[in-house]
Amino acid sequence: MHLPPAVLALGTIVSLPLLLIGGYVWQAGLDLHSPSSVRGWIELCARGREDVFCKAAQRVVRDVQGPVVLIYPGVTGDHDLLASLTRWKGRVPTAGELEDLVRANLFEAATLQTGQMRSLDGQLRQVTCDLPDQRRGCSLDGLRVVRRAEPWNDGALYLPAAQEHRLDFLAPLSSLSPVPLRNGGG
Repeated sequence: MHLPPAVLALGTIVSLPLLLIGGYVWQAGLDLHSPSSVRGWIELCARGREDVFCKAAQRVVRDVQGPVVLIYPGVTGDHDLLASLTRWKGRVPTAGELEDLVRANLFEAATLQTGQMRSLDGQLRQVTCDLPDQRRGCSLDGLRVVRRAEPWNDGALYLPAAQEHRLDFLAPLSSLSPVPLRNGGG
């Protein structure tokens, strides 16, 4: 059965926008929602199938009262973040290692401030904010980060600025400890 060209054209004109809208809604995640808190952002982020960092952050933040600052290393997407974490550990990190990583990149504060701040894993970080080249930027022990939006009532979210040949996150204290010597010494 052949349809007249006018019917085919009309069908295309009607169906193409519907397909585009349906495709956008299907894949929309954080882009379609505007979270009103850091914890809301983490909840939305954790819905991603591969975002292991947000899933770990969701577990860690449950035990923290008050505002939090999160340094989120997944700027380029779930796949790149998982690949970066795998390169860092030499394998896919365990749930415990991911939670340690979140604690190293989480602060009990409303926003980052110049001075010394202690991350949730106990490390004292040197923080410099109001950088000349970044209005909302800070540097934490050399890691340059930019605040994603105005701070929320329950804290703030920071993303790493583009830096070559550096980790996009602060390493946890557990990964900085020296490797134990084999065979008792020597």
